[in-house]
Amino acid sequence: MKNIIKFFIIFSLLAPFVNAAEYSFEQAYERALIQDEELLASQKEVERFKASKNASRGLYLPKVSVEGRYTYIDEPITINLDPIRSAINPLYNFHIPGYTLPAFELEVQDDKFFKSQITASLPLYTGGKVSAANKASSANLEEALAKLEQRQNNILTELTTKYFGAILAKEAVKIRAEFLKNTKQNAKEAAQMYKAGTISKVEKMAIEITAAQAQRDYDTSLNDADMAQTLLKNLLSEQEDISFTSSLFMPDQSKIPTLDYFKQRALQNNTSLKIIDAGIKKTKANIKAQRADFLPTIYLFAKHELYTKDLTILEPDYAYGIGFSWNLFEGGASYNKTKAAIRQKESVEELKQKAVQDIQTALDYYYKKMQNAAMNYKAVQKEITFSKEFYRARKIGFKAGTSTSLEVNTALTYKLKTQLDSIKAEYDFLVSLATLLSLSGDTNTFESYK
Repeated sequence: MKNIIKFFIIFSLLAPFVNAAEYSFEQAYERALIQDEELLASQKEVERFKASKNASRGLYLPKVSVEGRYTYIDEPITINLDPIRSAINPLYNFHIPGYTLPAFELEVQDDKFFKSQITASLPLYTGGKVSAANKASSANLEEALAKLEQRQNNILTELTTKYFGAILAKEAVKIRAEFLKNTKQNAKEAAQMYKAGTISKVEKMAIEITAAQAQRDYDTSLNDADMAQTLLKNLLSEQEDISFTSSLFMPDQSKIPTLDYFKQRALQNNTSLKIIDAGIKKTKANIKAQRADFLPTIYLFAKHELYTKDLTILEPDYAYGIGFSWNLFEGGASYNKTKAAIRQKESVEELKQKAVQDIQTALDYYYKKMQNAAMNYKAVQKEITFSKEFYRARKIGFKAGTSTSLEVNTALTYKLKTQLDSIKAEYDFLVSLATLLSLSGDTNTFESYK
């Protein structure tokens, strides 16, 4: 009968994982990177800004275009030289009496004509507008890459929380199942002892209350494990329940870098700071672009007629030269735009100082939390050994009549607490470590701490 009960308990624990998808932490991370929609959107943004950067480079190159148009006008364009005819006509009459000069009229443009030309222009000097546009596009790409990296870092932290959180919940179910089994066995033995008259009814009831509470806590832990599974499956876009080939672990403390190391790495690699730095670069480019409005634009140009049949006598087959344009006054718009751009840059720089302080504070918090988890784990390992022996001694004493049910319950509960504290310390350490690595931009080193 005992074997049947053991089999039923083990089967009930493992049943949700019989038809489960197996994932190590590394495999889960790879799947999360593939399935995460926000990450996929960030990758598209990177591609978009790469194309925008290439487009900005084209501003340095000449622009070549072809244009053609067929035109109707109300009447042909002519040049009337009749005043000249009137002036010289008497001279012809003097030499050739009765002779009249024909009309002095020249048709310059027919009322229907077609023109087609190829034009090219090359900026020589734009006051910095072209370089500013290229710097802005480069900053946009840097920002998109930083956001992509930030999402990857966030996925590691989120996965660590949910993957090891699901393992934590599963281990808690096992521990509480063992606790429930012990309380039920104690309740059974207490009932026999009460029947034999060796303990009072109050003693028996105290043991039974503990068993009832253990059943309630066990049922709650099952729901917690189910919720943890649901959160993890949602992150991985997985339909089946997930079984784990990785487990909770406590890294070798000698491998953990110092707090100063994390802070130095964060100043260099934190993605939030990278995003702000890209924003500062964009504001600097904007300032340069606005100041360019105060300066002239100088350019080369060339034009060649592709269809010359309908050209007038006043139009050349080709032309080339150098030109410039200079906006001398526009109501102070350029001045105010430049001033606004400068203030924007100062605002972003202030945000960076605040972001640095927040990141340093977060590093302090999670490093101390990680240290506390390591100390708790180390301390609780000794307590686990002691609690097992303590419970065994109390149980023997209860059967011998030298211990009370309260003492047995206290010893058993203490044993439960030390086991739960042990796995919770591992979980807290791993989540804190993942957060530190995310803040410092070193998420690719997480596996090396196993």
